[in-house]
Amino acid sequence: MEIKDLKVLFDNGALKTVTVTKEMMGAGYVVVFDAKDKSKQYHISGQRTKGEARVFKTIDAAVKNAHDIGFRNITVSL
Repeated sequence: MEIKDLKVLFDNGALKTVTVTKEMMGAGYVVVFDAKDKSKQYHISGQRTKGEARVFKTIDAAVKNAHDIGFRNITVSL
């Protein structure tokens, strides 16, 4: 999902938690959002690859994006 869409979900109370975790191939970090509806998870989509999760090079960049969406408590899982 795009950041603007995630901000709307956050403002409506649909997002519960956020976790920054290592990307599967180990090339960086992804941001995963858990919805109040426990069966759904969202991620920030990449600009060039619309369906895939955006991969951040640093933890700082991933945390900044989660913070910009509105989260104040962000979990980092390595």
